Amino acid sequence: MNKELDFLDKINRRDISAYKVLYEEYYNALVMYSVNFVGRLSVAEDIVQELFVTIWEKRITFLSFTSFRVYLYNGVRNASIDYLKHQDIEEQYIASLSETYCEVGVEQDLCEEEVRRLLYKEIDNLPEKMRRIFLMYMEGRKNEEIATILQISVETVKTQKKRAVKQIKSKLGTLYYFLAVFEMFP
Repeated sequence: MNKELDFLDKINRRDISAYKVLYEEYYNALVMYSVNFVGRLSVAEDIVQELFVTIWEKRITFLSFTSFRVYLYNGVRNASIDYLKHQDIEEQYIASLSETYCEVGVEQDLCEEEVRRLLYKEIDNLPEKMRRIFLMYMEGRKNEEIATILQISVETVKTQKKRAVKQIKSKLGTLYYFLAVFEMFP
């Protein structure tokens, strides 16, 4: 059995060693492919990570190495395009919220400061470790840098960031979308 078929067989059997090879061989190329669409490294990393998780969780079986490679690149392309579509919808929603929450004649600075105050109030309510990671993220630090500083894995950083965003979104509701407008997140 050649190397590709052996690798594919291991992927189909959900062999962990094959997933390590998948990461080593394809992760960076797929991330760069996604960056071409979405323009943000952190978003591209999440897209590729989600694709790998989907392959594992859905127990996807590949009949040929070619179909496996096509699946990877099509999956990244489609997820990247979906992300961009979602961003367009969010921007339209933010614009309508902006009209609702920031009345005509009210200074945008005042509206921005109120949203910022509410954001930091919710950040203060996060668990300590999650709060530290999220604040470093807001400073513009990369996942790898945060992991090195806190001496934790990059995956832990990503997980804690996602949980923080989810918690803040649930508390702030529609006001959360103003954070993007005011560029409070890198």
